[in-house]
Amino acid sequence: MGEHIDGGQDLVGRDDLVEEVVSALSGSQYLGAILIGEAGVGKTALARTVAKQLDGNVSLLPVSASPSLRKVPFGALSPYLHSLSINDVGSSIAVYRSLMSHIESSSNGSKKTPLFLVDDSHELDDSTSVLLSQLVAGRRARLLALARDKPGPTSEFSAMQQDGLLRRYDVRPLTDLEVHELCRRELGGDVLASVSATLAKMSGGNPMFLLALLRQGKRSGYLGVRNKVWRLVGPAPPLDVSLIDLIKARFRRRTPSQMSVLETLALAEPMPFDALVHCTDRLGVSELHDDGLISIADGRERLVTLSHPLYGEVIRQDVPAGRSLTIRRKVLDVFDQESSTADGFLRFVAWGLDCGLPPDDKTLLRAAVVANRLHDADFALRASRAVHTPELRGNALVEIARAQMTRGHLAYAREIVDEVLDQCTGFTLAKEASLLSIALRVRGEDAPNQIRADVVRWEHIAERIAAAADSPDDPQIRLGLAVSRNGYRIMEGFALNYEGRFREAEAILRDVLADRYCTDEVRLAGLSLLGEALGSTGRALEGTRASGEALQIIATHGNQFVGHTEFVLTRHFTSLAHAGLWDDIEELLDTLVRSKPSGPTSFTGITELSEGLIALRKGLMSSARTSLILGVEGLRESDSNQLMPMALGLAAFSCTMVGDTTRARGYATEFEGCASLGTMQARLLGKVHVVAANALFQGAARSIEELHVLARKAEADSMTVLAVVALELAGRLGDERCFEPLARLARTFEGPEGAVLTAMANAAVRKDPAALMDAAELAQSCGYLLIAAECLGKAVRYLSQRGEEHKSRTVQQKLNTIIGQLEGLQSPQFEAVRSTAKLTQRERDIAKLAGKGYSNREIADAQGVSVRTVEGHLYRIFAKLGITRREELPGADSSSTG
Repeated sequence: MGEHIDGGQDLVGRDDLVEEVVSALSGSQYLGAILIGEAGVGKTALARTVAKQLDGNVSLLPVSASPSLRKVPFGALSPYLHSLSINDVGSSIAVYRSLMSHIESSSNGSKKTPLFLVDDSHELDDSTSVLLSQLVAGRRARLLALARDKPGPTSEFSAMQQDGLLRRYDVRPLTDLEVHELCRRELGGDVLASVSATLAKMSGGNPMFLLALLRQGKRSGYLGVRNKVWRLVGPAPPLDVSLIDLIKARFRRRTPSQMSVLETLALAEPMPFDALVHCTDRLGVSELHDDGLISIADGRERLVTLSHPLYGEVIRQDVPAGRSLTIRRKVLDVFDQESSTADGFLRFVAWGLDCGLPPDDKTLLRAAVVANRLHDADFALRASRAVHTPELRGNALVEIARAQMTRGHLAYAREIVDEVLDQCTGFTLAKEASLLSIALRVRGEDAPNQIRADVVRWEHIAERIAAAADSPDDPQIRLGLAVSRNGYRIMEGFALNYEGRFREAEAILRDVLADRYCTDEVRLAGLSLLGEALGSTGRALEGTRASGEALQIIATHGNQFVGHTEFVLTRHFTSLAHAGLWDDIEELLDTLVRSKPSGPTSFTGITELSEGLIALRKGLMSSARTSLILGVEGLRESDSNQLMPMALGLAAFSCTMVGDTTRARGYATEFEGCASLGTMQARLLGKVHVVAANALFQGAARSIEELHVLARKAEADSMTVLAVVALELAGRLGDERCFEPLARLARTFEGPEGAVLTAMANAAVRKDPAALMDAAELAQSCGYLLIAAECLGKAVRYLSQRGEEHKSRTVQQKLNTIIGQLEGLQSPQFEAVRSTAKLTQRERDIAKLAGKGYSNREIADAQGVSVRTVEGHLYRIFAKLGITRREELPGADSSSTG
């Protein structure tokens, strides 16, 4: 088969397509099917799977077309023409008879339908194409043809498709989610989302290329595993020789004019169509487009690219230096690459550096900035070190320091930043260096006080710059001073948020946002921090509006503020989570994170942490554990927002919930080692979850008391959300005192989560079964399955205490349904949620016998107890399971009576 895919491997993302093709080949409406797609997209593997499912109904006749046989009439059918004499080779009738003779002799009298499986049918010779079309049209056989999208199937097969005899199916590249699943299958374990996103971008979703990259990555060590999670380790290695040969095969037999187009695009893509034609050859461009090797986008400029990301990497390796320089000079005459995509712009700058014709220093500096935004520290260093203009040297040093921070060389970055700030003579440079200095501070101890020291230094530098100006009253100087003042005041608000002093931060932030000198950049930072403060004090909806406005500022300024995206998104996610707006988080993850991978470490861990938090709040315990474990590993790679303490606490708690005590203890221990890092809120959110997890090891009573202490302290410090979380966890451990303060605090909260917690707490305070059932219904409708289960569990208990057994059993049935959705809730300290539905070993034995139809007397004799004891056990079994008849027992024989 033409695509070198292992047909025995389970397909990813093709189940529906397989089912449709099998249906078309089995039904009466069509006589066959055509699978269309680029090389390596998985047509062969798909066809093999289809053939396997049809086995028993068809007699498979593989036909392999190839360029070497294209000029040989009936050459592709030679394996089936053994009876054909040399004199009859050119006779269509003789070939037809010989082929039918082979089919009849190989059928051994069976009535299986012959199925021609034609690989690379676009390479089929005309004679074979006509003969197969006649056989299929005459209903003597069926056809499954595979063809590339360019040049497409033969004219005969296309005509049959247009006549409705053949059904066309387009086999498309894998989606990002399907790439992630294939990575998991091939690597045999969990994979960070940033890893699969990077590989999806490199492979273009092509399964053949993806599998080659995965296997090479494992061999070279580019893909490494830690704590059973796969991640990227270091820079990507050169492409494997076998993969290079596979790609080069697509460029063989290309004319010199076509190769000129390919080389120019490889070095300068994306290029406007007119610019490419001016530099190369219009006919070559047209031919390559017809063959599917290049793509031409819609739009005014009609940007042209190679049809696959790996093509350019392979072609660039073989372009001689002199040829590269010649192409660059042609391109520079007609095309300004600075308006290109970020990747294209960086590649263009790298090309200039490689061939000794670099762009000007301003362009090099901009390339360093873009590379740092994409977390490409190596190229950021290369570009910024090539800047020699004295006026730009300070800015270049900032980018060097930023790249060193990305590499983890914090002390070196600190030296560079301090040097820049000591010599700084411009407001903009002072801002950039000060912000980078603060980014370094949050990675160390005593961050708030260190940030304040940077704020003071920034203020002094701004005043020094203003005082050194020729005219301190110059409007530009006054504007620069006013903008700087708002900038460092925003950083004061940041330090206060860092300490959990949200009310104080709010006052400063609102004041800055109202100032007439509040620039868009200052505004987006202020709105993000305001959203964080509001969300953390129970005003989550107002908080999401503020941080959402910050996202809009980023969106409306193109790439100008894209470097702030992670800062803003993290705070926006937090407010959305406090509000319980899970669907909004999922939508943002899809549109702003998953669908736009911007580098191997961009958003690493944040995606998984967000997914884990959602799953944990919903009560999807196994999913929460998996995502949070991945989140922890991702944050080890990059944690610019210092979320690790919170992630460790959530991971410890989720592991406890599903009975993974070894990992729970490990994460709890690791949390203690980094409990002094990160924001106060992240540390305390981690702390309360570690305390709840530790109930498994130190007993629930001690953990409940610790949670109450943390809740009182959080409330006193106006960290209202944290107080509510601590009280909710105390309730989960079996505490009843928590519900009154929980109701009092949660009723002021905005959003679905506040409503759910308030309803639960009020009902629990009153011990009102009806109110608890209403709270459970609200919780379930909002996606809070664990809270719904807790409410129903309490309702069952209170109804049983009142002797209302019929109502208790009805509620128990609802509880059983929800418990089944909690994905493996196992931890002993949450037994109160499950105990009403869990049978003892004696109860399971009696239920099993009763379900098989044994009488109470027979069960009593078998168990060595009295009939009255059996009756008592059955009463409790029925109550726990929410049933009223023996026929409803698990495993019961419906025909039995007892």
